[in-house]
Amino acid sequence: MIEKIKNISSRRIILGTAFTLIALFLLKGAFGLVSESAARKNGSLEYKVLTVEDMEWSGIENRDGVLITTDLDAQLATREVTKFASLKFYMEYTIFPGEMVVYYMEAGDPGFYPHKRIWITPVQGEMGWYTADTSMKDVVAVRIDPTMYAGNQLTFGEFIFNEEKTAGEYFEISYGDIFNLVVYTGIISSVLKFLQEMLKKEID
Repeated sequence: MIEKIKNISSRRIILGTAFTLIALFLLKGAFGLVSESAARKNGSLEYKVLTVEDMEWSGIENRDGVLITTDLDAQLATREVTKFASLKFYMEYTIFPGEMVVYYMEAGDPGFYPHKRIWITPVQGEMGWYTADTSMKDVVAVRIDPTMYAGNQLTFGEFIFNEEKTAGEYFEISYGDIFNLVVYTGIISSVLKFLQEMLKKEID
């Protein structure tokens, strides 16, 4: 067994690592499909549509019917969502918003943590629409940071939480997924190769 490990080629290590990561991606998609389908069936994962008026605002003011951000940390938050899997919303702006993120708060959390955030990205082919997807979470609050800049005039449409997906959407591959596959394949393969070399030295 040890001899076989010693003689595994670098190419096989890289391919084995890549195939393992792809298998994990597929398992994650399958788990998301099954768990979300079950949650929709029992009613715990609710499809919910909110407006900006339904949200709690911070760093945003209504000036004669125009929403304007007043600082660098504008926020929209809601506690009406108890299970969170996705968000899709419409927004127009006067200043390019820059980094846009969604934070989620779980039971027991005293606040929103940086490691509990999801990047917001534009919806391809749907101008003005943005989305954020994650594995299903039990939450007590969700917060949207729509822009990085003060003085940005924002116009919002609907905020659609937990829109139902087709089976294929659970296995869609994004540019980020491809990037992660390349990066993590390289990192893990390098670590495995290093351990293989150490094993060779110990045995020899």
